[in-house]
Amino acid sequence: MNRIDFNQTGGFPLSTQILDAAQEAYKNFNQYGYLAGNDLVIITGCEVGAGGSVTNGFVSINGELLPFVGTTVTANVIIVETPDARGFEDGSVKPVIYARYATFGDGPDVFTWTDFRRPKTLFQLEDRLTQLEKAVPIGLVAVWGLPADAIPEGWVEHDDLKGNVPVGHNTGDVNFGALDAVIGTPQVALENTNLPPISVTIPVAPNPDSPGANMYGRGGSSGSSTFSIKTGVATPMTNIQPSRIVKFIRFVGFL
Repeated sequence: MNRIDFNQTGGFPLSTQILDAAQEAYKNFNQYGYLAGNDLVIITGCEVGAGGSVTNGFVSINGELLPFVGTTVTANVIIVETPDARGFEDGSVKPVIYARYATFGDGPDVFTWTDFRRPKTLFQLEDRLTQLEKAVPIGLVAVWGLPADAIPEGWVEHDDLKGNVPVGHNTGDVNFGALDAVIGTPQVALENTNLPPISVTIPVAPNPDSPGANMYGRGGSSGSSTFSIKTGVATPMTNIQPSRIVKFIRFVGFL
């Protein structure tokens, strides 16, 4: 911020230009109103009482810090500017000081009272953040459907679930009873022990050259035999349930 060194010897050159520079310097403080992220902000005070009145305070309207003169609540807020005239050396009287404040009222330029917002203090935000971290415990894992570079602050990618589908823990179950265990496989190759027993009876004609035997030389007057049939080459088959590929993220807190 600009500053003026008034405390000097030799006769300080006080002029209207110096006073205007001083005014421009303190106008920079108006920028603090934008910290609330809104054009209509209650800075301090302006508490609504039980009788429908609002106390005095300070507001920021479009970046200008103004005193607020409290009165009975109405729909609109206006800016009042009251000039204070002073006598000049040439005998003329001109407005010099313009006192500006906000209050309830109506006019050509009004601001809706319900649009004014009161920002939370840094301590209140810190308390809310602490409550949020308590509500979302450290270590909570969530499904994330966007790329890794879009993971929000306070979260990291949970690598332990890469390539895995979460399954609910079931105490005592032979498959799902061990918490945090990794089970299952994406492909399965069927073995003979996995195939059901198959017995196929195929009728064949008797062997005319060998009474009591069939065409394959097997005995049996009925002319029938049982054969074992083997098929397939044991190619592994996919064992993945219908799935959607996502990322899992873990809450680590706000550092």
